[in-house]
Amino acid sequence: MYLFVRSSTNPGPRVARIINYFTSKNKDVVYLSPTRFGDDVSNEYRDLGDLGQYDYFDGNGYFRYLVFLLKVNLLIALKIFKNRKKIKLVHFSDLEVVILGGLLCTILRIKYIYNIHDNFFQRYAFSNKISSFLKSFESLFIKMSDKTLVPEIFRKTAYPVSTYEKIHIFRNYPDFDVTTNRVPFLNGSITLFYGGWISPNRNLNQFKEIAKCLRDSGYVVKFNLCGWGDTSYLEELREAFVNLDVEFNYLGQLSQKEAVTYLKESDVSIAYYNPEKIINVFAASNKIPEIIGSNTILVTNNHTEIAKEILDNGVSLQFDLNVEEVIPDLISLIDSKENVLQFVNRSKDFYLKKYNPANMASDLKGLFHESV
Repeated sequence: MYLFVRSSTNPGPRVARIINYFTSKNKDVVYLSPTRFGDDVSNEYRDLGDLGQYDYFDGNGYFRYLVFLLKVNLLIALKIFKNRKKIKLVHFSDLEVVILGGLLCTILRIKYIYNIHDNFFQRYAFSNKISSFLKSFESLFIKMSDKTLVPEIFRKTAYPVSTYEKIHIFRNYPDFDVTTNRVPFLNGSITLFYGGWISPNRNLNQFKEIAKCLRDSGYVVKFNLCGWGDTSYLEELREAFVNLDVEFNYLGQLSQKEAVTYLKESDVSIAYYNPEKIINVFAASNKIPEIIGSNTILVTNNHTEIAKEILDNGVSLQFDLNVEEVIPDLISLIDSKENVLQFVNRSKDFYLKKYNPANMASDLKGLFHESV
């Protein structure tokens, strides 16, 4: 049994890529997690059931979160102990689920992979002392692991040098080909796209600001969005965009592949990471490669490490304080087929160089060939 443990209802693209690798080798894969109220639950690979249903997401207090951690970690340790004779490898995602399970695997001499989606000590505005403690605490699980995975080099170098031999770079590749031959701005209207959690703290007003600027400049604008979240806020958004004379289309909660289908048909998408949260400065999500690979114009803020990396490649429009800063460059793309062709050609070259699915296959083989 190859056991995958995460605190999210479903694996998500980063974990799904590794699951797909093991299933392609005809391995017995099991996915274990709590479930979040309201999520669509995929029952695939859930041979051990789940870890209970919770509603701890989107900030419901520290006490409830700590209770969640305690319950889930105890259940994880129990599941591992009961199945210890069948388990060949455990894959833990982030600190929330590795605490007791990783320790038990070490005691039972079960190999485990530690996949760090977000460096925990950078996730919240901890004091320096607490942040330093958490970094040291997480480093223990890195050292006990067979391998630890992070999505970018700047995530690795955030940890002590003593952990480096265990840490490997596994980028957030889209787990399917997102490329397209479509060129933006050729169908008479401009389509904006957002996919993800829908709530006031996700800076969706930036889409409204872009839409207003484009409408004021005489362009026809549409806004497509998908995801799950605050239904009352969704209605507020709908009203705001309709008042701007912008077509508003809520597409529901879609799979990643379905969402990317709409992204590939869109012209502009925003990937914003609030720099007030330290972890956002080190963001390395699927969103940016998906936008770049889809020939959709990427708008992002310039505060992140990934933004600094892509700036010189000319595959993004970047702003500092306000998204309206990109409007002159955006309009120059809208009004010039030559400019937009050059932009999407640079984007395609960059995507195939850094996020080529062939590279992903090679990375997976190099990381896990000893484990299958």
